[in-house]
Amino acid sequence: MAAALRQDVPLAHFPVRETVRVRFNEIDGQQIVFNANYLVYADIGVTEYFRALGAGQPGLYFNQYGTDIREYHCEIDYHAPARLDDRITIAARISRFERTRFTVHCAIFREADRLTDIEIVYAHIDRDNGEAVLLPGSFIAEVRRFEPVMPIQPQGS
Repeated sequence: MAAALRQDVPLAHFPVRETVRVRFNEIDGQQIVFNANYLVYADIGVTEYFRALGAGQPGLYFNQYGTDIREYHCEIDYHAPARLDDRITIAARISRFERTRFTVHCAIFREADRLTDIEIVYAHIDRDNGEAVLLPGSFIAEVRRFEPVMPIQPQGS
């Protein structure tokens, strides 16, 4: 999804929200959150998303299908920095389905201020050989019931 479209998604469209406080070990010499730590925050969002679906983490969720997921692609848009002791909200939603992949959109907020948008594309893989496999229809249906806004699913996906 284009950066302009990502940042237009309001907080209300994210069904999962987790608030954390920025810790000293997360900041850099400029006294702001080091850029790579936003991926750690996104991982918290993904974990909490799958916890809300009934599993404590994605791996446990996909065990029921004999499959797993692997990060395939990531994009980050930085809008404003977070600082030591800020209380930030990590918001997560699934924004897109493809045949063998899905996209998680995480946004980081400090109150009403949007700090970062992160999109992570996960490949759905066979646990034994690592090859891409179709997303389970029951997973797609469960996410559709859970999401306040329907994820994009192109024709033929």
